[in-house]
Amino acid sequence: MTYRTLTRFTLIALLALTALALAGCGGQLPASAWPGLTPGDGVVYLAATAKAYAINVADGSKKWEYEHKVASSGLFGSGSASDPVHAQPVLGEGAVHFGTDGGYLLALEATTGTLKWPPYVPETPTVLFGLIKEKPGPVYAGPVLAGNRVIFAGTANKVYALDAATGKSAPGWEPYDAGGRVWGTPLVVNDTVYFGTLAHKLIALDAATGKERWKFEQAQGALAGSPVFDDGVIYVGSFDDHLYAVDAASGQLRWSYHASNWVWEGPTVVSGTLYFGDVSGNVYALDAATQQRLWVTDLSKLSMPGGAVRAAPLYAEGVLYVGTDNGTLFALKADTGKELWPQPFKVPNARFLTTPLMQGGLLLVAPAGTPAQLYGLNPVNAQTQWQFPVPASK
Repeated sequence: MTYRTLTRFTLIALLALTALALAGCGGQLPASAWPGLTPGDGVVYLAATAKAYAINVADGSKKWEYEHKVASSGLFGSGSASDPVHAQPVLGEGAVHFGTDGGYLLALEATTGTLKWPPYVPETPTVLFGLIKEKPGPVYAGPVLAGNRVIFAGTANKVYALDAATGKSAPGWEPYDAGGRVWGTPLVVNDTVYFGTLAHKLIALDAATGKERWKFEQAQGALAGSPVFDDGVIYVGSFDDHLYAVDAASGQLRWSYHASNWVWEGPTVVSGTLYFGDVSGNVYALDAATQQRLWVTDLSKLSMPGGAVRAAPLYAEGVLYVGTDNGTLFALKADTGKELWPQPFKVPNARFLTTPLMQGGLLLVAPAGTPAQLYGLNPVNAQTQWQFPVPASK
């Protein structure tokens, strides 16, 4: 082998390694494995890192599980690896839809957990003179249904629509470039899809065509959570310490509220009152009509301190159930913000990043970061009725 041939070989090898690195990274943030919960008929669907599950609510037993595998390769050969699922799945027409870190959208039969149609992944461009494909981007946000279409955000920061019956690209919909990562599950109201981006924008699209209807750009921080609709208004939290109220039809700002720190998720709205938290551990009750603060509770100053609030509270029968980033779950009186339980529910080394569910008379909570990833609690006293142990991701 001549020197020239060796140099050319070395250069090609270096280019290939660089392309592989770029394809693997894609400028993407590491996955944040937050669980997703969606109620079904006597079951709850759980997206929990390595696998998706259907769990019987009555006793916490497993109805089915599904693990998505993707091809993997390394210095010592090729094989397959788990493709984690997280964020909120969506249920409709007998199927439950999940997104994966590998950029796939899955449709599973709701009763059996078998694939309804082949996993869908968007086409990606090639690098290195067309020799290597870029890696698809993760689906961090939960998918949503709009009529017979399933809509999700993923690869290349684009929003896609598929025919929910076939898994094929929906006719008449051109993938929409959101201009930034979408972390919060989009919201569908009538014929409009709303979502926020980490690039500080709240966007409204036509649910039939994917065409942009308006774009709200006044936020100065990331919009990482899901938008919330009530009475003609879209509410969204921002990392600029504000909760924004935006006109759903026009995208014009109605008002904003300045919190003490980042507002990760949109509020829970009950009879004109907005309940939401910030990452300093404050929980707020706000009058939507007057923007008057009704009360605020600092969970970090309670006898068993809470942490950052990153999920919307659950409201049920006059009680707010609020999970925090340090694995502590609180029950607060919705009219005063005072603690209801003698002591909060605590899971050591866990994080509550998901809004709880009330189903079958039980409070269902899904912590992240622990082997047991779903608890069925008595909502009156927080006593554990059952727990579902999910094996740690390999």
